[in-house]
Amino acid sequence: MKSKLIFLVVFALLAQIANAQSYGIKGGLNIANMSFSSSGMSVSPKSIVGLQVGPVAEFKLQENLFLNTGLLYSLKGCKIKMDLYGTSYESTETLNYLEVPAYFAYKFVASETSKFFVLAGPYLGYALSGKEKMDGETTDIEFGDGEARRLDFGLGFGLGLEFGRLVPSINYQLGLANINDDTDTKLKNKVLQISVAYMFGKK
Repeated sequence: MKSKLIFLVVFALLAQIANAQSYGIKGGLNIANMSFSSSGMSVSPKSIVGLQVGPVAEFKLQENLFLNTGLLYSLKGCKIKMDLYGTSYESTETLNYLEVPAYFAYKFVASETSKFFVLAGPYLGYALSGKEKMDGETTDIEFGDGEARRLDFGLGFGLGLEFGRLVPSINYQLGLANINDDTDTKLKNKVLQISVAYMFGKK
């Protein structure tokens, strides 16, 4: 049932992208980390580097106000090191998300050939799969039943420039969802994104 719902959402979004005033392809890097909190345990996760890529679209709302969306593959996760009873453990967790941003962008004219913009808005992500690597062994992350949660959501903020069809930008995503199914432990995504989009022009 969930797979059918995901397919319908993907199909509907791709149809909207096809009818957008401007559409293109976006790719870049995620510098991903997580915030961690748990009773009786102190952990400082470290960042990992991943990929983000997928189709994007832009809808004009007013003269300088636009809605930016897309359907992006986004790798998130972190490295975690902890000491328990005198033994040190280190693991790397990676999660593969299908993600839909809904960012409102306001554009300013920078020159005759370029524009500067700022953006902000919500995003929604769905974890397709995940892996945990510890002591050289890799295992699949399980979802539900006290393990991980597939649904992620939060807020994104960013800025960028338009140079003709090229649109470099830098964004920060602040996760608001606890992606751990155990309510005693809270894990939330936080990601710095550096990317470039190539837009195929106005329709």
